[in-house]
Amino acid sequence: MLDQGDCREADAIKLVGSEVYLKELISRGLVHKALRADSVTMVIRPTDPTLAFRDVIHEMQNRLAESSSRLIEAHKRINDIQRIFSRRMFEHDPDEAVSLMTDRDEIQSLSLSLINAAQSDFLEMHTWRFTVPLRKEESAPPPEAVVERKVRRRSVYTTEYFDNEVGYHFIQNSVASGTEVRIYRNLPMKMQLIDEDSAMLPLTPSGAAGVLLIRAPVVVKALRHYFEMVWARAAPVGTSSEVAPAPAPGLGNTPTELQLQLLKMMALGLKDESIANRTGMSLRTVRRHIATIMEMLSVETRFAAGVAAAKRGWTD
Repeated sequence: MLDQGDCREADAIKLVGSEVYLKELISRGLVHKALRADSVTMVIRPTDPTLAFRDVIHEMQNRLAESSSRLIEAHKRINDIQRIFSRRMFEHDPDEAVSLMTDRDEIQSLSLSLINAAQSDFLEMHTWRFTVPLRKEESAPPPEAVVERKVRRRSVYTTEYFDNEVGYHFIQNSVASGTEVRIYRNLPMKMQLIDEDSAMLPLTPSGAAGVLLIRAPVVVKALRHYFEMVWARAAPVGTSSEVAPAPAPGLGNTPTELQLQLLKMMALGLKDESIANRTGMSLRTVRRHIATIMEMLSVETRFAAGVAAAKRGWTD
């Protein structure tokens, strides 16, 4: 129409394809009827594009804003529905103190429901036992609703996570998302705990074959007590800035905070290279600190250092 310019209505219909299309163009203000200068002939004239499309774009903006509002409202409703589902799923029923689940989809749904239902605490223990290799893509941040409720999230990972590239990726993501992370040697099992209400335990080392959902208050309380014991003995994991290299090691009677952290890592069986990678120190600096620690304890082996440090209460 812009190329053609003024044209009779019949010609305009042929040009745009049908009478319906022409009426639509007129209704949207993209073309309009006008009299020629002779004031006799009625023609179809295209509107200036700057003016014609201003209303179209404005309409599209309004529809986009409306869609965005509906999307936000939909997310809010999904969160409300999830909370209702989680509350009903974890209502205490004396006849269902322990439930068995073997379907993988149900297990994944249960795990998600556990963290979504948490109100104050969500606790996890992770062993390095899988039926299929762990992948970085499986690491996901906690749900926004859980973060907004300021649920305290704590995770204990077995030492293998700390020494494995994919495993350490999981640890880094957990720390970055605000989860408190510690590592512990030879964790016996995987576990999830929600507040003091429910716990999920695996039937097999990997947990893929089935899980137990436990709601019995006495059992859940005992598992929570066990978690706290492991948590107290596990070594904290933070960012590199939190374990930044200290000045050259001295020979005082008491270890520095950094040396205490190195002792805990040594007690967990971490190699010098792993400690250097995770703390940001050079391998030479790590070995200097370890040599200083062993000299302070008057021992010659790492095992002896662990025993001597435990006797002095340095690794409690």
